[in-house]
Amino acid sequence: MEAAETETSLRAMETAHPLVSVVIAAYDEARYVGRCIESLHAQTYRPIEVIVVDDGSRDGTAEAVARFGGVRLLRQPHLGAGRARNEGARMAGGEILVFVDADMEFPPPFVARLVAPMLDDGAVGTFTREIMVANGDRRWARAHMLGRFLPADCHFPSGFPDRWENFRAIRRDAFWRVGGFDEVGHGEDVTVGRKIGVLAEVANGAVCYHHEPDGLVEIFRSARWLGRGERIREQPNAIRRYLPWKTLRRGIGLARHHRMPSLLVYRIVWDAGVLVGLLQGRGRAK
Repeated sequence: MEAAETETSLRAMETAHPLVSVVIAAYDEARYVGRCIESLHAQTYRPIEVIVVDDGSRDGTAEAVARFGGVRLLRQPHLGAGRARNEGARMAGGEILVFVDADMEFPPPFVARLVAPMLDDGAVGTFTREIMVANGDRRWARAHMLGRFLPADCHFPSGFPDRWENFRAIRRDAFWRVGGFDEVGHGEDVTVGRKIGVLAEVANGAVCYHHEPDGLVEIFRSARWLGRGERIREQPNAIRRYLPWKTLRRGIGLARHHRMPSLLVYRIVWDAGVLVGLLQGRGRAK
């Protein structure tokens, strides 16, 4: 009798909550995407669907995703994260869209806490400032945080505001009212917020974990991607900021401050990647 009542209660809870569609844009993420999906399948929130858009991966990402039941998989040429997320949103049936990265992992309450301000208070969308570093024990992952003047264990410094332009969760109708994400390379994740006219509200307690680049090749590629994007061009004199003598000055200062010589190496690799990306992006713009 108790088992039947429990099942009835769970079904009632599922029908009371709107469907949440979690969209994962993945490019060469075979290393992590399985863990990401497993953590989403363990969410306490119901009902939920998981959609993965393989954005032209070369490393077996799609094959890693195909091993999981109950995941919708879309494959496309490498068109960029913005387009991949939009394609996933077109497939989605949920009233609420959640956008995550394939190298992230989520404790079971994550989705429930992320959407709580939307269900309880009518928020258009939310973000979490509790994105923790999943691989902080790795030297270059730690350097990747400290080298960008961030805390070693979290993506956000203390005192970060309660509202921001980057939506992690958003109502489907609001998302499409502004046409979804713009494909601008790095920084596409804030384009919806800049068009929609309202800011995402913080979802307290929505803790998740992100794997940082933990090798110098990964760091260079990540930096080059940033440099190719349009968002960095909002900075005045962007190219000058990454000239070699400024890199050395920053790197030496960081290494001394943290007593971590590898930070000098990190800044050289990171700034070189950003500079290459900036030059490549400027060439395309012409």
